Amino acid sequence: SLPAMPLISRAIEPGAGRVTLQWSMPAPADRVWRGLTAPEALPLWLGSLSSGAFTPGSVVSVQHAEGYSCISEILHCEPPALLAMTWKFPDEPLSRLRIVLTQEDRSTRLTLTHEGLGDDSAGYLPGWQAHLLYLEDLLQGHPRSMAGFWAVYGELDDAQTVQG
Repeated sequence: SLPAMPLISRAIEPGAGRVTLQWSMPAPADRVWRGLTAPEALPLWLGSLSSGAFTPGSVVSVQHAEGYSCISEILHCEPPALLAMTWKFPDEPLSRLRIVLTQEDRSTRLTLTHEGLGDDSAGYLPGWQAHLLYLEDLLQGHPRSMAGFWAVYGELDDAQTVQG
């Protein structure tokens, strides 16, 4: 069974090809930012950084699986508050990802908006939810094995289908 998640809200707008998730992360914004962007943290929740850096104008390549990488141009980067970038897998249209961090008491509200997904939006909602679950576990000091990622994704995808 899935653990209770500090998911504030999630939305999918298929017509706009957009998904939005808001999540309360159990760490200050600067620590969440390091989790999002540090080369040593990325493999524990998203994928391995093969090239580039999270600086404006840089192009980063993140390998999600053997021979399968996402190429992103960093559009805006304001640590520890805003990261905006393009998102391009070889077999998908170019889309845009924006992550905003807002410091709240002892936690940080992470707002993720991914748009331009076209027909892929339904698959991206449980995908980002699974990735953020991994990021949250990393921030709490007990990272999960990425080997189990697709099982978690499947549970979230099933739950999404049930909720309609």
